[in-house]
Amino acid sequence: MLEAWFPLKHRYFRSAVCAFTLLLFASLAHAQTITGTVVDTRGDAVVGAEVTLESGGVLDRTVTDGRGAFSFSSATGKLRVSAAGFEPVTKHIERAPAGPLAITLQPSAVIGNVNVSVTGDETRQTDAAASIAVINIDSLGVTAARTLDETLRQVAGFQLFRRSGSRTTNPTAQGANLRGVSGSGASRSSVLFDGLSINDAFGGWTYWSRVPMIAVEQIEVLRGGASSVYGSGALSGAVNIVPLKLGDEKVNFRFETSLASQKSADASGVLLASRGKWQADLVADIFKTAGYIPVEEASRGTADTPAASRHSNVILKLGRRFAEKNRAFIRGNVFGERRDNGTSLTNNRTYYRQVAAGADLGDLTLRAFGERQVYDQTFSSVSADRNSETLTRIQRVPSSVYGASVSWRRSFARHAIALGGEFLNVRGRSDEVGFSAGQPTSVASAGGEARDLAMFVQDSWAFAPRFVLNLSARFDQRRNSDGVATTRTLPGGAVVETRFTKRTDSALSPRVGVVYEVTKDVSIYGAYSRSFRAPSLNELYRGFRVGNIVTNANAFLEPERADTFEAGGSATFFDRKLITRVIVYQARVYDPVVSVTLSTTPTLITRQRRNVGSTTSRGFEFDVESAPAKGLKVNATYLLVDAKISDFPASPDLVGARLPQVARHNFTTQAVYRYRTRWTLSSQLRASSSQFEDDRNTLRLRSFLTADARLSYQFPYFVEAFVSVENLFDSRYDIGLTPVRTVAAERFFRFGLRFDLSKR
Repeated sequence: MLEAWFPLKHRYFRSAVCAFTLLLFASLAHAQTITGTVVDTRGDAVVGAEVTLESGGVLDRTVTDGRGAFSFSSATGKLRVSAAGFEPVTKHIERAPAGPLAITLQPSAVIGNVNVSVTGDETRQTDAAASIAVINIDSLGVTAARTLDETLRQVAGFQLFRRSGSRTTNPTAQGANLRGVSGSGASRSSVLFDGLSINDAFGGWTYWSRVPMIAVEQIEVLRGGASSVYGSGALSGAVNIVPLKLGDEKVNFRFETSLASQKSADASGVLLASRGKWQADLVADIFKTAGYIPVEEASRGTADTPAASRHSNVILKLGRRFAEKNRAFIRGNVFGERRDNGTSLTNNRTYYRQVAAGADLGDLTLRAFGERQVYDQTFSSVSADRNSETLTRIQRVPSSVYGASVSWRRSFARHAIALGGEFLNVRGRSDEVGFSAGQPTSVASAGGEARDLAMFVQDSWAFAPRFVLNLSARFDQRRNSDGVATTRTLPGGAVVETRFTKRTDSALSPRVGVVYEVTKDVSIYGAYSRSFRAPSLNELYRGFRVGNIVTNANAFLEPERADTFEAGGSATFFDRKLITRVIVYQARVYDPVVSVTLSTTPTLITRQRRNVGSTTSRGFEFDVESAPAKGLKVNATYLLVDAKISDFPASPDLVGARLPQVARHNFTTQAVYRYRTRWTLSSQLRASSSQFEDDRNTLRLRSFLTADARLSYQFPYFVEAFVSVENLFDSRYDIGLTPVRTVAAERFFRFGLRFDLSKR
């Protein structure tokens, strides 16, 4: 009977059934896909936009092609589209769409409230009772500068010891300072990358070359005392450099290479890869430049040569996850550099090795590290006509460091609590041979050991609607021991040895601040902090010479301490397309270490590091971020600071003098314009008023204005070509007076390519 009604054996009928079945499956297959295009408000395709689809607990990811198109094999889920310069779009797709999706991205508003961890805990920028500046990955990708320190000059008040940058400056002049605290070779700001300090443990200066820009996700700058979190070295603030993250990808690769003026070339890359529970991060960077002659042309002689530099750097990190919140890692860093310091006989070399390991076990974090370094440097004396030079000193500074930390963090009710402790041990010495008239006359060695123990506690408490109270405190104890200085004269062989008594110093660093959210667009805060900086082994035991300025060590230096009061607020307008921040502050530094001038002759200036009583810096900060037009972003920062010596019993005549290396006015502005997702033009303008080289305010460095620019073109998929210019106006502004005037480098061009697989 059934066979009569359904003649399945009939060949035509079987063919019809097959055709119908194929049509049905094809229809179902089509229904199980999502396709679409991504365009901007003009209707132009957005190339390289990241598109993710979360369906059934599975996250799939793709990027738009040259027509702005994308597709997924699933039909429902949470669809998210994001691209640089645009606001992200999220769509919840509950049933298969009838046809291709058309997604229009709007130009992004200013991102003014991002997550930051520089406060010691993950928090929103507006929930911190502190002045925090953030340079995100989009801004980092379009800056003309290749080095981190030059990029950080976007933050008004950030400075190294002198106006020059790390590309050609001696490492001992690369200490970071914020808010007009007197410049010093030792950083008065703590600088960290991937949770580990890049401040030199022996000297306190910062090796900016140890962090390739291509491996950075975000830079967070906390302005104001930060010792309650970071201890010694955070007297004026902290800089937290967040490494590039892998995200949802299995592999991410970025590579950049360029050729530049001054016979410069570089290449850097980062490879992030995961498989199962394992992850590997590899970062490599090489750079060289022939540099420029820093002495002004009118004063140059045959002894003057270019300040050149070269370095190589490799970081390898291996990690493994053990559960959703548990992981362990081991990390190694090998770094080396050589610098020529502007004369025939002066140069320095650094050899650096570090191993670190850690584990995150739920709320518990464990870290440990060890490092060894050898720093070599030569010093010379240059004749008044700069046509002859004699060697005066050869130094070798070996040092070793090891340390560990443990912290516990937990959020409950309205509290975010953190507890922890740290241990650090530094040992180093300065071995040197002294010369006179080209002949060795003495052999000397000076050094010692410093050991730090610290405990800290922190709480972020939302104690009332719209109020957040930030409380933190840290107790540090430092012991200086085994201090010894030995000098043996040549050729007689007489030996003089001085042993310094063991000394223990302690510091309590509290911080209290409160944030009040007046409305969803306006918030205000007030804060008080006490911070400190213990003198480095370099300041205690190692002297040095720059040009015709000799700076002697001082084994009896006391720790610097600071009280900082600040208040400020932020306001947003026009749907977060305009953000403004205003802060006023006062920082009183007690017993600051300053290079005090002891004597001056036409050929030699002699100084010594000394505690000088107290200094006071009062300032006003103003930040503004805006997106005034499609594809255009502008931000600007201004710092007005009045920084003076307020008390100096040993030299009362210096009271009221302006602090050396601190300009009264600092202004920076950056603009980024993106045209049709392919072209990007960025510029940076920086201006500074005059400042003094010395404590007696006799050597004035003139005001300056300089600008940088960068133009790039994004090819389809993942290749970008760029050209950048630093010091666009070729401003030869003052760097130092030693007493010969040194000036900034001439205009610097760079041409390069960048490959970024995340933009496939």
